[in-house]
Amino acid sequence: MPTTSDLKRINRLKNTTYLDNLTVTPLSEKAERAVSEALRQGYGHPRSTNLPGRRAQKVLEDLKDRTARFFGGSRVMFCCDGSVANGLSVLSAGRLAREAGRGHIAASPVERSSVVAALKILRSEGSTVSVLKTDDSGRIIPESLSETVSDETGLVTCAWVNGISGTVQPVREIAKTARSAGAWFHTDACDAAGRIEIDISDTDIDLITVCSLKIGGPPGAAAVVMSDVEPWFMSAVPEFLSMPNIPGISGMVAAMDVMGTGIEPRTRIVNQLRRGLLEGLDSFNVRYSIIGGGLENILPGTALLNISHAPEKLHLILEKENIILPSHNSTDRLSYLDRTGWDISNPDRYLGFSIDVGNTTVDVEHFLRSFSKIYITAKDGRGEN
Repeated sequence: MPTTSDLKRINRLKNTTYLDNLTVTPLSEKAERAVSEALRQGYGHPRSTNLPGRRAQKVLEDLKDRTARFFGGSRVMFCCDGSVANGLSVLSAGRLAREAGRGHIAASPVERSSVVAALKILRSEGSTVSVLKTDDSGRIIPESLSETVSDETGLVTCAWVNGISGTVQPVREIAKTARSAGAWFHTDACDAAGRIEIDISDTDIDLITVCSLKIGGPPGAAAVVMSDVEPWFMSAVPEFLSMPNIPGISGMVAAMDVMGTGIEPRTRIVNQLRRGLLEGLDSFNVRYSIIGGGLENILPGTALLNISHAPEKLHLILEKENIILPSHNSTDRLSYLDRTGWDISNPDRYLGFSIDVGNTTVDVEHFLRSFSKIYITAKDGRGEN
């Protein structure tokens, strides 16, 4: 769990309520120390055979072992960020599967742009791609995969958690179906890591990707964690491999250790804060629906709301009140809403938030106080009782 010092750092902007932790979780103190220590060591290039290179290789192997053990994997490849890790995983798996005579891929309809880009490359190279079916909440229907896979299917990819709505997918069931069909299964776990218990050793998951920025680590680091797939798995994307960022990776692994020690208490804390925020909206008679299903299917501390009669420029006004929310008009959010059948003509009507243990009841009260002032003013302007 974060220390008192960490919490002070998270709230380092005076009077600012930060509720965008699923996009970037503030850097933890332990992660910053790890980065600084790695920079002081002055490691060489890990593929060099001189002394600095050998020292770098030794440190890198240790970081790989720690990351693999943490997620129950057998091998790890580090990348510069989550988008690259996702893209390379899908591209490599798709290419190897096609070479083995399995050129068909099944994917969820709401993957990140990096996965979509990799699928487009694979399609241009000769692979075929099918889109899995979802229910009304945007969750994959596991049975739909059974209808989609065949003896030509080599890869199935589905994000563990959707970073826009917080919807948690039934990845274990999907992975089991993929394995029974002889296909690899990849999941983007960037938004799940540190918030959901992940141990791929007792699942049928072959590949996961995790990102430093999402767990309180520094930018410039991410990882592909593999279960028992062939050792040279990433050799299918040689054009993208680069020198690992050891200081960034050191910070990511340190942050990973911090988050992994308290997932259960973290869940209790953030869900209690989320409950207080939603109950506050209810007390103002705000009419809203939760996108992505019931709270039992959504990541702890997270929600995306469709607000009836949302005030104009709601997000801009809240930001002037020093409340930081996920971007309401980002390409990723608008694309997700559009693909799931929501009207995107007024992005302000969709209000999302992601709470972490750095937040407190003071943050919830600050949000509710500011929101109620804006909402009631707009309501009076509409002449509502």
